[in-house]
Amino acid sequence: MTTSTPRRHGVPVRRWLLLTAAILVALNLRGPIAAVSPVLPRIQDALGLSAGAASLLTSIPVLCFSIAAPAATLLAARTGPERAIGIGLAGIALGTLVRSVDGQPAVLAGTVLIGVAITVGNVLVPVVIKRDFADRVGSVTGLYTAALAGGAALTAALTAPVADAAGWRIALGGWGVLAVAAWFAWTTALPQRAGAVAGRKTGRASVVRHPLAWVLALFLGCQSTLYYAMTAWLPTVLVDTAGTSEATGGAAMSLFQLIGITTTLIVPPLATRLAGQRGLAMLVAALWLSSLAGLLLLPDVWPLWSVLAGLAQGAGISLAFTLVILRARRSESVAALSGLTQGAGYALGASGPLVMGVLLDVTGGWTVPLLALLGIAAALGAAGIAAGRAGVYVDD
Repeated sequence: MTTSTPRRHGVPVRRWLLLTAAILVALNLRGPIAAVSPVLPRIQDALGLSAGAASLLTSIPVLCFSIAAPAATLLAARTGPERAIGIGLAGIALGTLVRSVDGQPAVLAGTVLIGVAITVGNVLVPVVIKRDFADRVGSVTGLYTAALAGGAALTAALTAPVADAAGWRIALGGWGVLAVAAWFAWTTALPQRAGAVAGRKTGRASVVRHPLAWVLALFLGCQSTLYYAMTAWLPTVLVDTAGTSEATGGAAMSLFQLIGITTTLIVPPLATRLAGQRGLAMLVAALWLSSLAGLLLLPDVWPLWSVLAGLAQGAGISLAFTLVILRARRSESVAALSGLTQGAGYALGASGPLVMGVLLDVTGGWTVPLLALLGIAAALGAAGIAAGRAGVYVDD
């Protein structure tokens, strides 16, 4: 009696500890990227960068999500997902520090390290959710994606004010504290999961051959393109088209990030209760199309467009992650599908900030860049309709 009771009561405690640590991890998986946008003009001035070159500070991490995704899966096979995520958090902290050092090489090197390190969490946290919270996939995925949006909103809101007081390098470098805090929380939870090292075959070959995997990759890719393009350039778009101040542009970007928490909490539980998710995908596309058209035609009404875009990005990313979990029956298949969709999807997503920057340099205005994003939003809707079909799995 005395030995079994602690075990029965200990299981929920361990799950809560792991869930809390996963949320802290998620705060670091978008925040370091979103922190750049509010101070991007200052970085351009300090480093002498063109708009296209400056956009690399947002595009490079997303490109790393693509390139490093297979390596994250291999790292998990060797060390287990928990230890791999701990390594990723340490990399985020180090990269954040290096990025704040003077000079273009340090900024670029730190940006690459941040991107590679974030990739580990991107790929492996859904694996932990599928394995340890199989009975709560919808609600836990919602909390996880809400934390992604929350971390981005936090850094978007506070980076510019800190930069006003202490400079952009300290404003960016200070966010390393958040990664260190998450590392301590995660390594505290890690010993309790040390026996659950996943070294099984991932089934990657069968996943690659399934058309659904590539449709999911396209959906995630279009969603990521839209999200990172807006994350990189929304403040600058508003300064140029609506005449807002830099601080107001940063506040709009924070609103864009923060409002997404609403839909990240609602969409995954709803998606898990539905036989198919086509209607949700169409809603995501409609929100993106409305917000982008509004920015193009009536930029002065930017609070409304920021809210609609925020709802779109929160719903889109949470639906993408939920579909990855729902369309695989086994946790090892989730690892393979997560690695493939993120590898291919983020390769497309990385183009968003860069294409926006290049089109801005070439055309001298925001009309063409925003029209390009409208086309991507339409493609997202088509991919979501195909990916949302019920009853199909990549590991059948």
